[in-house]
Amino acid sequence: MPQGGLARRASAIKQLRAQAQGSVLLLDSGNSLYALRASATTDPSRGALPVEAMNAMQYDAMALGEMDLAASSEVVRARFGEASFPILSANVGPAGALPNVQPYVLRSLDGHRVAVIGVTGDIPAARLQTLGISLTVESAQEAVRRAVEEVRSQAEVIILLSNLPRTENAKLAQEVAGLDVVIGAYGGETVKPQTVEGPEGTVILCAAGPQGKSLGMLTVHLDAQGRVVTFTGQSYSLTPQYADDPEMVQIMGKYKVKP
Repeated sequence: MPQGGLARRASAIKQLRAQAQGSVLLLDSGNSLYALRASATTDPSRGALPVEAMNAMQYDAMALGEMDLAASSEVVRARFGEASFPILSANVGPAGALPNVQPYVLRSLDGHRVAVIGVTGDIPAARLQTLGISLTVESAQEAVRRAVEEVRSQAEVIILLSNLPRTENAKLAQEVAGLDVVIGAYGGETVKPQTVEGPEGTVILCAAGPQGKSLGMLTVHLDAQGRVVTFTGQSYSLTPQYADDPEMVQIMGKYKVKP
């Protein structure tokens, strides 16, 4: 049975938001801007559909992935600038080199302060050369540790939105103090919520799976001090049980893409 598709995803997100008992953060772990429409890296419309679709679905943040740079500098800057959500990377710089890219974002949810930090995997030299923008990629651990220190006084819950492989996500959870949740993506696997022991307590580790074929929902219950009390996780396969969202079908039609 075929899975995935923007129209099903939009429908599922609306349903899950309506059913949620509390505020919802909609996050993407990256490598998402160019997978839905094959075109030349210099095509000025490359990536326009995914960005417009994610804007319509009201994403709160996306981690910067290597493949999100798979276009010309003009196209990358245009797409990043069009995004209504921040693109997060604590370890790609310098600051200001890419529009709308920042180390972290702060949100207030149901009276709790939440920080979401982004981290990017290695970017091959050939990718940077093709891109034509001078970027540096810092050690993930050092960059995440620095970002955590910057947000600790401002947030009760710290989420790491990672484009790294699963083993590196687990290592960060175990070695960087202050993290509460690590959400991964890279590696093509779904990771049901599990826990690892970090320097200051238990850290939740999870991933929703590749290619937009499913949605993962992590529900976290906090006490009055913002400490994680309980959590549950569920994966939703985007099969035909989710009807195509009419608004998304209309957006896709602008780009001559069928649901």
